[in-house]
Parts: sequence; structure tokens; C-alpha cells
Amino acid sequence: MESEYIKGFTPVKVDRDYYSLEEFISYSGLKNLKKSPAHYRQYKDEPLEVETDAMAFGSAYHTFILEPEKFEQNYYVFDDDAIYQVLIGEGFKSPRSTKQYKEWAESEMRLIGDRKTIEKSDFQKIKDMKDKLMSHYYCRALLSGGEAEYSITGTLQTSEGDINLKARPDYVKANKHFIIDLKTTFDASADGFARAAADNDYHIQAALYSDLMEMLTGDSRGWSFFFIAQEKRKPYAFNIFEASPQFIGQGRYEYEQLLKLYKMCIDNNKWPGYHVFCEWKSGNIELNLPKWAVKEIVFYNHKI
Repeated sequence: MESEYIKGFTPVKVDRDYYSLEEFISYSGLKNLKKSPAHYRQYKDEPLEVETDAMAFGSAYHTFILEPEKFEQNYYVFDDDAIYQVLIGEGFKSPRSTKQYKEWAESEMRLIGDRKTIEKSDFQKIKDMKDKLMSHYYCRALLSGGEAEYSITGTLQTSEGDINLKARPDYVKANKHFIIDLKTTFDASADGFARAAADNDYHIQAALYSDLMEMLTGDSRGWSFFFIAQEKRKPYAFNIFEASPQFIGQGRYEYEQLLKLYKMCIDNNKWPGYHVFCEWKSGNIELNLPKWAVKEIVFYNHKI
């Protein structure tokens, strides 16, 4: 890694929860900043409070595959098949509406405690997805012998001042200099995932994590970044992608530019919207049609 902007990195140990480190910017923060500094401030001031079904599934999937021991501690598989069949046998047409079912559900909730619940069908899907992954020898190799949820917190020294950064790679194999990131997706084909990677700025994530690990270890041999992208629908097909030099290079350029923008906003305590990307102070932008919209209109006077 060579950069005229980055001068060094000093790890900082913190005794707080990773997600509570508001003064540290992450890859997710940079993604929002790329839209505009105003969007970043909105993201920081009013973070998403309600976890979507897709987010909940992705979190459970990651935990089950990367940290199975924590899955049992943090999740409860809600399985009502037994009570449902009993009530059906007793002649109830809507078992889940009965007093008996509600009393059973209340007793289960007491057992659950602080654990997150996951439906039996979703749990079965996650198990099937893991079985599919682990049937492949290279997936097994990539996802073994390393450390999951590898937290990095520290101060990045730049030519424009210090910036607090945090990162949490899914899986790190230090002996191989590998970083592995699990992604669930609707399309794990080469073309489909390339589009998803561009849309979600995965190149920024790959470059930032790779460079941080290089600076953290002080080993200049560089790190390889792998994505394991798996579809959430049967047959749960997946692909293994290794980030190319072009992928990392673009990501590095973008995260450095975004860190410069972030430092400017921090120093001036100003968080402008889209006009920060406009060359003109007035903020007006010439509007052109995209290439695909520039086309002929052909018609014929067919007398029918």
C-alpha cells in the first residue's frame, strides 16, 4: 500500500461496545457520506432503529456460520409445531388463536429472555445455506482457522490530521493474509454480484479493510479480500470472488477522498447536501439525458 495521504495508523483499545463508538467513522459511514455529508449526519443522528427482516436474517446467517457457539446464546428457534399439532388434533381450526396456544407462547417468551427469535423455517433455510457452502472445499478452507468479527479501532494519521476509524471484517485468516466477507444476495452470478458490489460500495469496504489490516500488522505483503456471495433462494447457489487490483485501487481512491471530505466537514462543523459535489458555488448542475434515453422515435402510418 502506497499513499501520500495516509501517514500511519495507531490502534486504540476501547472498552465500549463497537457500535456505540460514535466518534469513529466506519465503512457504513463512508457509504452514507458518499451520498452527501447531510445524509451522513442524518445516518448518525437518527440511525435505523427498526431492524428489517432482511437485516435480521443476514445477522442470524452470519452468526450461525461464523460464530455457531454464539448463535445458541443469542438466538431462540421458535418452533410451535408440537403445540400446533396437538390443538389441531383437539379439533381447533385456528390453533394460534386459542387460549391454550397463547398461554404456551407466553411461557416460551419467558424462556427466550433477551435472545432474538428466529422462525423455524428461516433457521432451516440458514442451515441449508451453510450445508451448501461447507460442501465446497475452498469455502471450508476460507472459513476455518481464522477469527470471526475481527474488530479494529484506531486513529488514522493523514496529511490533513487525525481521523478515528473503526472496522469489523467478518473473518480474518492472519496466517494467510486473507479477509473474508459473507454476503447474502438475490444474484450471486458474476454479473449480478458485480452490480451489487458497485451499488453498495463493496470496493470501499475491501480496500479500507485490507489497508487497515496491513497497517495494523505492519506487514507490507498486502492482504487478499474475498467475498463469498450466496443466494437466499434455492438452490442457494454461491460464488467466491477475490477483489482485483482494479477493485481495490478504486476503493482506495474513493475512501481517501471521502476521508478528506469527512475531515473538512468535521473541521468546519458543516454538513452540506448534494451541492458539495458541484463545481459551482451556486450549486446548479447542467442536466443531460443518460445515453440510453437518447434514441430515435420511429413511427409508421399503417392504415389498418
